[in-house]
Amino acid sequence: MWQDQQTKPGQALIVVVALFALAATATTIMSAHVESTKTEVILVRHGECEMNLEVADKVGGRASASPLTAKGEAQASKLGRWLRSRGVRFDRVVASTAVRATRTAQLMLAELENPPQLELEASLEEMSQGEWEGQPRSECYTAKTVAEIDEDPRGFAAPGGESKADVEARAVQAIEKYARDGEKTAVVMHGIVAKCFLRHVLKSDWASLHEVALENTGLMRFARKGSGHWRVESVNETPHLCDDL
Repeated sequence: MWQDQQTKPGQALIVVVALFALAATATTIMSAHVESTKTEVILVRHGECEMNLEVADKVGGRASASPLTAKGEAQASKLGRWLRSRGVRFDRVVASTAVRATRTAQLMLAELENPPQLELEASLEEMSQGEWEGQPRSECYTAKTVAEIDEDPRGFAAPGGESKADVEARAVQAIEKYARDGEKTAVVMHGIVAKCFLRHVLKSDWASLHEVALENTGLMRFARKGSGHWRVESVNETPHLCDDL
């Protein structure tokens, strides 16, 4: 009996040590889990399209049927080869239903190893400019209209078109729909839509949208861990346009 009583402190010490070990193991596992749940979204602007060649004189807007130019197709293929050369693999690839975005995604995927099946999403299409689309810029952007845009860059909309607030709302909803915890998703889309998502993440001034460059097939990278906020990792990343691929 005396012997049993003397061994209890030792047993207690063993239990305490074991509990500390279990706590440390649990902490390590939890930390590893947080690290493993990094969620990545890469926004890809479509390749050069025929409408891009006219926007100096005409209002572009949605122009869903505008096809890629030969240069745009080459840009999309080069992007795919560049991604493959760096071992990039996507769990999901989504594209706007506009011809130029869908085709860009198809050409990019054709260059990747074991790519996922392409998914299409209409709510990722470019900002609608309503009655202005295809019209001369000089007739639409009068001094009076420019003043109205400067007064309300968030809510201004062309007749029958969308405001930037409208675009941002659907862009955020669509991207959140396809961004899955711990996965890497590519979203092939449009310039203003991508910039609206960037503004949402940065909570920046609405007028700043037009101060952000995003070239054809340029990349914007975003990431978050667990349930945290999105972080901007890069904007207008275009190394594939410089490489001889």
